[in-house]
Amino acid sequence: MSDIRIGTENAGRTVEVAAGDRVVIALPEIGGTGYTWQVEELPSGGKLVDEHYEQTGTGIGGMSQHVFVIEPGDGGRLRLKQGRPWLDEEGVIDRYVVTVSRAAQGR
Repeated sequence: MSDIRIGTENAGRTVEVAAGDRVVIALPEIGGTGYTWQVEELPSGGKLVDEHYEQTGTGIGGMSQHVFVIEPGDGGRLRLKQGRPWLDEEGVIDRYVVTVSRAAQGR
């Protein structure tokens, strides 16, 4: 079991995982603006197991990484959206999509 860490450079790609692997997504965010990342769709059988922030900028309100730890289940599309949650779809300014694929056994 290992953590497969991905970020903005992986958007639109397929990420291959083995049984027991977790997908760790780290996306840039300035939380003070109100535009936050949220999970929109998990792969079939997938589960969000942790969500936290890693500070990357200096000072209060600086840049951070919004980190999502996902158990990918059976694989499939994983989609996040960035927006102001209280504005629903009108507040969405970006989306992040990757496809999670199960590696053949023996990896």
